[in-house]
Amino acid sequence: MKASNSARGLDLDSPGLFCSSYVTKSELARILNVARSTLVSWDGIALYRIDGYRQAYPVKTDGSTDRSCPLSPYQSWVLSRIGRVMANLRSVERVKTYIKKYPQEFSQAKFQAQFAQVIQRGTAA
Repeated sequence: MKASNSARGLDLDSPGLFCSSYVTKSELARILNVARSTLVSWDGIALYRIDGYRQAYPVKTDGSTDRSCPLSPYQSWVLSRIGRVMANLRSVERVKTYIKKYPQEFSQAKFQAQFAQVIQRGTAA
């Protein structure tokens, strides 16, 4: 049986996933309960549409992006957000349009603000 978006916490305005350390794509796929190939697809969307995401990858000596390294907490958060948008919009093209229209929703500033809120809620509990 397929879970509904709200049961899975997939609302577009939900904060996203916060990892405390770097994780591999395989680990993140397992955490998000998606196929690794799905996560790699989301990574491709993020890589070419979100500057901060792309810049979070190390650069190889030849100048190319090293996509084989583990994902940063920010990158994991971005991919969880893309997963939410994908679950709601159900189309890669619609997701790309959403990212173009709302780039601030995937920014490092948004990540840091939401992370601070989660930490604040945790200390208040």
